[in-house]
Amino acid sequence: MKHLIFLLLALSQQLWAANNNDIDIKKLENQRAFIGQINQCMNPNQLDEFIKKAIQNTSDQEKRSKYAGVLEELIKYNPSCFIASINKLDNKNCKQVEASYINEPHFYPREDLKTSLRQTKDFSKSCLAS
Repeated sequence: MKHLIFLLLALSQQLWAANNNDIDIKKLENQRAFIGQINQCMNPNQLDEFIKKAIQNTSDQEKRSKYAGVLEELIKYNPSCFIASINKLDNKNCKQVEASYINEPHFYPREDLKTSLRQTKDFSKSCLAS
């Protein structure tokens, strides 16, 4: 009887450990996705295309919120990358990004985003500074 209890206890601990590994793997995958979102400058052309698509999809609320999630994370955690990409836009498109994704954010308070942008050295040269 003692051996059976010991065996069941050992088995339950192994199952519990396996479940914890699953949670850790999911957590790591989520962290990797987050880092990928804020490290968009690794591929500037891809980020430029992403921003162009974000501009085109400002009228569709569902798509806009998906773009807003990435853009707001980028602004919050890598604002110099965002500014570098925005500076490539013409003034009209830059103002549209500002109106749709900075002045009307989905996830972060507007002032948090603006404070993050103002801390970059190139902000004063961007269309967002006016």
